[in-house]
Amino acid sequence: MEFRYVVGADVAQIARLPVLGEPMIPADWNRWHAVSRVRAALVLLLLAALMVYGSVDWGAGGGSNRRVEPAGPQAMQAQGMTGDHALYANIVSRVAAGEPYYETAAAEHRANRYPLKPFVTVRLPTLAHIYGAAGPVGSVILIAVIGLATIIAWRRRLMTDAALPGYARFGVLFLAANLSPILRYEWVLIHEVVAGTMIALALALYRPERPWAALAVLLVTALIRETVLPVAVLLGCFAILDRDWRAVGAWLALGAAMAAVLAVHMLAVVNVVQPGDLASPGWDGMGGWHGYLAFVHHMSAFRFLPVASMALLVPLALLGWATWRGRLGVAVLGVQIIYALVLMLFARPNNFYWAMLVVPTLFMGLTFAPAAVAAASAASRLPSSAAGAEK
Repeated sequence: MEFRYVVGADVAQIARLPVLGEPMIPADWNRWHAVSRVRAALVLLLLAALMVYGSVDWGAGGGSNRRVEPAGPQAMQAQGMTGDHALYANIVSRVAAGEPYYETAAAEHRANRYPLKPFVTVRLPTLAHIYGAAGPVGSVILIAVIGLATIIAWRRRLMTDAALPGYARFGVLFLAANLSPILRYEWVLIHEVVAGTMIALALALYRPERPWAALAVLLVTALIRETVLPVAVLLGCFAILDRDWRAVGAWLALGAAMAAVLAVHMLAVVNVVQPGDLASPGWDGMGGWHGYLAFVHHMSAFRFLPVASMALLVPLALLGWATWRGRLGVAVLGVQIIYALVLMLFARPNNFYWAMLVVPTLFMGLTFAPAAVAAASAASRLPSSAAGAEK
């Protein structure tokens, strides 16, 4: 087929950028095709505003250094690890030796001046028991297999969605690069790293008409780190919008089950807490947009780039996800926004690893970003009469 460049309303028919001689087809997947000039201009203005705002704060003092606080030499040291890595490694080793989880966790927290109040400062025992049984090598292999399944599931999803352009499948390269921490034992000890991998798997498996696989993965994930529950809430809200009451009931059952688990966990932690144990300073980091960018930078495969690069890459990635008109694109965007708000409002500088809940899927949005910018730019230049033909 001969390529030709068109103007006016016909530009809305361009489906995708030509890749290796592929023909252009209608771009129903691209949300920014055939939108009004005003809407397209607002999208581009928001993109530019986020980029500029994210760029202006990184000069004096190095913005990332002020907002991310990895464990230093004064932190807990054990098994060649530092900080939280060392804490969880010690707990796993003692559980593997047959010691009870809650007494062990309390003793390690207490000895190394980690808080025990409120109860959520102590992790659920799921990973400690799994890793205690599997050993360090087995633990890495187990999580690596989950990561490989996540990559395969996403590649299959991107290739089998007929509405997407052919190059969408290359999004798994961003996923794979940002899953690299799961190949190291010290990082699979961090619950958010495992939970972020499984959130990515659940999203790849999610289908509105058959949400059961995603629900099962999220239930297991919630037993590892309860902070994944907002993902289940979001998908449950989709079920309500779809009036799929059987699915709504299933999501409610997941919530009820986790409420019961957390109640048992709370009682178990309360039973081992002593009057002099430390309390958490709270989660009121209020790092804002720049804090969020710094956390994402520190935990992503792009950490070799200057932190200011996030001011450009993150807005483009979010725009890319906003471009995919399908339910999965909306779901991933929703997850990204939820946890971006959590990181901006609540994460302290030493909570930077929370970013791993979303980093695996975030930068996949860069795959769709060029088409998003091209479509919005074209729509913003349409004559007023053509812009009125918005879908």
